[in-house]
Amino acid sequence: MAPVNDVKIVIADDDNMTCSVLRLLLREQGFSVLGEARDGEKAVELCLLHRPDIAFLDIDMPRLSGHEAARKLSEQAPDTGIIMVSALPTLENVQKSVEAGAAGFVVKPFNAMKVMDAVGQCLQRGKDMKR
Repeated sequence: MAPVNDVKIVIADDDNMTCSVLRLLLREQGFSVLGEARDGEKAVELCLLHRPDIAFLDIDMPRLSGHEAARKLSEQAPDTGIIMVSALPTLENVQKSVEAGAAGFVVKPFNAMKVMDAVGQCLQRGKDMKR
């Protein structure tokens, strides 16, 4: 696995507080947060521009849902691991996330351990896919 400070992340959520908490948590763990988006279209743009290792995508965002953004990223930036974020961990949301290409799912409000677990799984999945 790459050293933590080499792992680049983009965060997309229409809630400012969620973005702030996630950014602080990730930076505290030594990750590099390259940018933040408040809607799905901007999230895709940022990811295509910066090519992060991981994108955290809220499911319910304006202009393009997290699922739609994940599908676009899976096609256009397949090396970016996707972790979906939602306050509604329904079976349908989880299934749609997996179908859209997500490697992880984090439930709001989240705790540091669950976020780090999702990051670790996402990085491991990316490593396994490159073999």
